[in-house]
Amino acid sequence: MFLVFAPIMESMHDDWLSTGDVAAILGVSRQHVVDLCDRGELICTKVGAHRRIRRRDVARMTKPSVTREQEKSLWLHRALLGALMVDPRGVLQAAKDNIATWKTMHRPDGMTVRYLDQWQGVIEDGVHEVVEVLTGMDEQSSELRQNSPFAGVLPDEERRQVLRAFREHWEREHGPVGTAA
Repeated sequence: MFLVFAPIMESMHDDWLSTGDVAAILGVSRQHVVDLCDRGELICTKVGAHRRIRRRDVARMTKPSVTREQEKSLWLHRALLGALMVDPRGVLQAAKDNIATWKTMHRPDGMTVRYLDQWQGVIEDGVHEVVEVLTGMDEQSSELRQNSPFAGVLPDEERRQVLRAFREHWEREHGPVGTAA
């Protein structure tokens, strides 16, 4: 009967890491990990005199941090995915039209035009590349979303619903914010 439970016990042990394991993952000293645990910055459980940390808590520390504005932009752009999948030509044409209009309103040597040029290239690469940028967690995707040509694609009511849902999510995760999303 013990053999039946052995794989379960093994997977339970794989979920918990020692301070040395965490130190190797984070690229810091074991003592630093102990200090993080003692300060409450990393949740741990003591097993005898040893600290054990859940793998998922370490993963949270290694995720790239995003600002509230970056995450809000990510939520809005994820909401665009439905429209993009239903009407890819129409959504991409709306973005192209915005790019053409906005390029005439900004200095040709300015950053805005550079971002619009990058978006133009992404759109020319096709729907799959657009989806990658709309949902990407990398720095380049985040910067492009902050300069998005997809204004006007989401109906106003849907945009308000997304912003309301985002605000509720943010407050659950990070606490209330003094300004509205």
